[in-house]
Amino acid sequence: MSKENFFFKNQSRERYRIDIIHTKSLRNNPLNSPVDRDLRIYLPPGYFESDELRYPVIYFLHGYGGNNHNWTITSLHDKDRAYPLELIPKTILEKIDVDNLPSYEKLDELIKNGILKPFILVQPDASLHVPNLHRIRNLRGEIGTKGSFYINSPHSGNYMDYIVKDIINYIDSHYRTLSDKAHRAVMGGSMGGAGALRFALHHSEKFEAVAALSPGNITFKLLDWTLMISLYKNLVGEKIAKRLGEKMWEDILDTCDLIFSNDNRLIPSIKKDEKGKIIEMNQEALSNWLNHDINNLIKKRPDALKKVHLLMNCDERDEYGCAIAIKEIHETLEKYHIDCQYEIYREPRAELSPHILGIAYHIIPAIQFCLENLN
Repeated sequence: MSKENFFFKNQSRERYRIDIIHTKSLRNNPLNSPVDRDLRIYLPPGYFESDELRYPVIYFLHGYGGNNHNWTITSLHDKDRAYPLELIPKTILEKIDVDNLPSYEKLDELIKNGILKPFILVQPDASLHVPNLHRIRNLRGEIGTKGSFYINSPHSGNYMDYIVKDIINYIDSHYRTLSDKAHRAVMGGSMGGAGALRFALHHSEKFEAVAALSPGNITFKLLDWTLMISLYKNLVGEKIAKRLGEKMWEDILDTCDLIFSNDNRLIPSIKKDEKGKIIEMNQEALSNWLNHDINNLIKKRPDALKKVHLLMNCDERDEYGCAIAIKEIHETLEKYHIDCQYEIYREPRAELSPHILGIAYHIIPAIQFCLENLN
C-alpha cells in the first residue's frame, strides 16, 4: 500500500496515545505544511478490558500559537505536557490552582469515581507549522507557529475537512466508538473555541454537543486591540510584556489576513487619521474577513446551531478580546432564538491569564456538559 493512502497507527495498548496519520485533505496545501500529523488520543479506563464496549467521542481543538502538544490536555508525566509549570517561578506558581488543571490523570479519576461517563478524547494538530511573524518563543523556548483557525482556505489548506472528514473517519475506523452524531461532540478554547462553532455551523450533522471556551472570533472590530498578558508582565515586566503583546497581536492579524484574504490583504491597506481612527481600508479584503466572521456565518445558517446543544463562556477580563467577541456572538444567537448555555464569568484563579487559565479551569465542566448531552 502506498504511503499516501496509508494511515499510520500506534499499535500499542497504551491508553494515552499519539497516532500518526496521513491526511488526504491537506495534500498539496499552499504552505507545504505537513501532511503526516500527530493525533493525540485518550482512551478511558477499562478500554482494553473489553472488546465489546463502545464509547462516545469528544474532539478537543487547541488554540493559536501551538499544536496538540500544547494548549491541550496531556498526562502530567508527558515531557510535552500542556502546562510547563516547572518553568514558572514558585512565587507566581503559587497563584495557580494546579490541582484543578485538566490532565489525563484527572479524567481517569473522574471517570473511575463516576463523575464523568467513559469517553474517548481526540486532539488533532491544526497548526500551519509556519513560524509566527516575529519568531516569538514560548515558555519552553520554542518558536510559536501560526494557527489554521480550522478553516478551509485556498491560501492555507483545508483544515476543516482534515478534521471533520479524515480524522473522524480514522477514529471511527480504528477505535471502538459510537460513531453517530448522537455520540460525538466538539469543543475547544480560543482559536479552538471558534473552530468548534465553525464546525457546528458547517457540519451540524456530525456533532450533538458543542462547547466554545473563550472563542477567538477575530473581526475587523478588534484590529486595534491592545494585548497585555498578566503572566508575561509578572515574568518579564510591563514594558517587555507590552512589546510582546503588540508583536503577538500583529502576528494573529497577519495570520487572519493570510487565511481570509492572502491575495488581497486588509492590514496593509488600513489608513488612519491623526487620532488613530481608521478612515480607509480595502473593501474587498474587508468583505473577505466578514465572510469568516462567526456572526455572519450564524446569520447565513441560523438553523445549524439549533441542531446542537451549545455552551459558550469567557472571562470578562480576557486579554485577547474574546469577551467582546463572545458578547456579540451571543447577541446574534438571541436574535435568531438559538439556545445556548452562556456565561461571562470572572474566575479569581485566572488572574495571571484570564484567557489561558480561564479556559483551562472550564475544560472539565465543558467535557461534562458535552457528555450529559450525548445519548
